[in-house]
Amino acid sequence: MDLTPDQAANAVERNGCPKCEAPAGSACRTRGGKTATKYHTPRFVLIAVLREELEVLGPADRGPRRV
Repeated sequence: MDLTPDQAANAVERNGCPKCEAPAGSACRTRGGKTATKYHTPRFVLIAVLREELEVLGPADRGPRRV
């Protein structure tokens, strides 16, 4: 990956998530509405440089279980 984790998170968040319907600019959400620890695959494969990654973690400043 040529991007830092923060750059990857910013790139992923430019698009909304087709799985959890999180809007652009927001991290993915769990079924309970909390912040997910990593982005859903259908969301990050929209970014060409991240398509080969197996997972992309959410931003460090928005950890899991935060609303």
